[in-house]
Amino acid sequence: MLVRLAYNDLMKTLAGCVPAILLVTTLALAQEEPLPAPPGEQPEEFDRIIQQMKFEKPTRIVGRLQAIDGYEDAIWIVWTHVHDGTRWRDLRNQSDMMFKVFPRDAGMMDFFRKLKPGTSLHLTVQMDADGNRRVLSLDEGA
Repeated sequence: MLVRLAYNDLMKTLAGCVPAILLVTTLALAQEEPLPAPPGEQPEEFDRIIQQMKFEKPTRIVGRLQAIDGYEDAIWIVWTHVHDGTRWRDLRNQSDMMFKVFPRDAGMMDFFRKLKPGTSLHLTVQMDADGNRRVLSLDEGA
């Protein structure tokens, strides 16, 4: 008999708690921030940056030398400016965009090795057949 009373009390308690839990859960879910847009539906700013990073055509950029990658004979730069065909656009207000670029040849890599981190580089870069960003030329200011 005592077990039956305890069971009935437990059922009454659960019957009162379950609707309250459902209500709180529903309200919490309703207040959550919406999910970010799927990759194909990102804001226009992201699409522009992603397109820039592809370097499908020769692109003039300015970047700061971050590090030498001795394993792959490449350099890491922080991208600060891009020439959009008519003017230089400042990219420093965006989060630092650091990426690796490969030199045109061994002589260019030797030049890069002599530079100190933080050196500003004016480069023309394009994606090569292997999918690597390749420095086509060092531009004035380098």
